[in-house]
Amino acid sequence: MWWDEMGLMSIFRGSMQADAPQAPDRDASDDRWFQPIGLPTRSGQTVSTITARRVPVVRDCLAVLSQSVAALTFGVFERNDDDTRKRLRDHPVARLMRDPNPRDSSFEFLATMIDDLAAEGEFLAERVAPYTSLEQLWRIRPGDYIIEKMSDRSRRFRIREPGMPERVLLEDEVWYIPLPPVLDGLRGRSPILTDGREQIGAAMALQAYANSFFGNDATPSLIFTHKGNFADQASKASFLSAWTKWFSGRNRHRPAVLEYGMDVKQLAITPEQAQFLETRQELNVDIARLWRMPPHKVGILDKATFSNIEHQGLEFVTDTLAPWLTLIERSIAKHFLAGEDGVYFEFNVASLLRGDIKSRYESYAVARQWGWLSVNEIRRLENQNGIGPAGDRYIEPLNMTPVGVPPDQSRGAEKAIAFLRESVAANGGRPRLKVIRNAA
Repeated sequence: MWWDEMGLMSIFRGSMQADAPQAPDRDASDDRWFQPIGLPTRSGQTVSTITARRVPVVRDCLAVLSQSVAALTFGVFERNDDDTRKRLRDHPVARLMRDPNPRDSSFEFLATMIDDLAAEGEFLAERVAPYTSLEQLWRIRPGDYIIEKMSDRSRRFRIREPGMPERVLLEDEVWYIPLPPVLDGLRGRSPILTDGREQIGAAMALQAYANSFFGNDATPSLIFTHKGNFADQASKASFLSAWTKWFSGRNRHRPAVLEYGMDVKQLAITPEQAQFLETRQELNVDIARLWRMPPHKVGILDKATFSNIEHQGLEFVTDTLAPWLTLIERSIAKHFLAGEDGVYFEFNVASLLRGDIKSRYESYAVARQWGWLSVNEIRRLENQNGIGPAGDRYIEPLNMTPVGVPPDQSRGAEKAIAFLRESVAANGGRPRLKVIRNAA
C-alpha cells in the first residue's frame, strides 16, 4: 500500500528521517570548472554567457548575428588616384581571412568571432608567425586569458588554457577586438553580463516557472490541513517529499488516500499566473533590443506585416549589422593593413540589400536609362556572366547633355532633335525618312 511505502504512519510518530543529499564528486581537471561562474540577478537566477544561451531568444540573436556576418563575402581592395578601386585577391590579408588556420574555415572563424563579441564583449586570437605569408589565426576562448595593463598603456595577455602551460602574449602577437565602450581601458562590454543581465535572468526564471507549472499538469499548489501536529520538522519535510514523489509529474493522476483526519485544499490560479506567456513575449522583445535585433529575425511576428518586413530587413543591415562590420573592418585596418595607404578590407552587403525581384528590376531600369549602370554591371549584380564588350557601354537620354561636351556640339544636338520633331509633326506623326537622310 502506498501509504505504508511512504512511511506516513511513522511520520506522525517522529521516527522517519529525511535522507541527507550526497555531495557530488568534483574533479579539478574537469573543463567545466574553467567555465564562467555567472552573476546573480534579482530574479534569483545566475546568468553567465553559457546559461544565457538556454533562453531561446538569446540563442537566436547570437546565431542570427554570427551566421549573417559569416555568410557575407569580403575582400581586400586598393583605392586608385582616380577614385576607382581594384580587388587584391592575392593580398596576404585576403588569404588569411579566407583560410585563417588549418582547422577552421572562414565561415567558422567569423561566426565564432561575432559570437564572442556579441556574448562576451571581446574577441582574442593568437597570431602565429605574424607579418609573414604563413601567418595563422587561432581563437582563444573567453575566460582562458587575463588582460594586464602595462606602464606604457599597452596590453599584455596572460593565457591559461586547460591542459596547457601558462604563457604571456604581447599586443603584436594577438588580434584583440573589444566591444565598445571600453570603460576600464582594458576589456570590452558584454551585452549579456552587463546591459541585459536582469532581463535575461527574468526570462530564465519565467522559463523555470513554466517548466514547473506544466510539469505539474498546470495545477496550482496544495495546502494540507491536520488537526494534530507533526512530530518534528523532519517528519513534515519527509511527508511533503513523499507526496511530491508519488503524486507529481507522471504520477499526478494517481489516486490518494488521506488518513488521521488530514485534508487537502487546492489553491486557485490567479490570472497573472496564467498569463506568463504575454510576459515572456515582452521579455523577448527587450532582450532582442540588446543587439538591436528586428523582432521578426527571432520569430516575433505578432506586429509584423508583409509590407514592413522588407523594410525591417533593410534596417537589419543598416542598423544591426553595419556597426559590427565596421568594427571588424577598422580592426583589420589597424592590426593588419597599417602603413598600406589606400588598401582596405570590406564586407559586401549588396546581397542583403536586394529587395524583391520587381523592385530590383525597376531600379536596374532606372540606372540603365540614366547611364550609371551598364548591362554587364547589372548582370554581375544578379550573379550572371557579362555579354561581352558591348555590355560595357553606357546609354543616356537624348534630352541630356553629356558632361564635357563642348557647347557648340550640345547646340548641334539640340537642333537635330528639334528638326526631327518638326519633320515628324509635319508628316502626321510619322518620320519622313527621305528628309532625315537628306539632313544627315
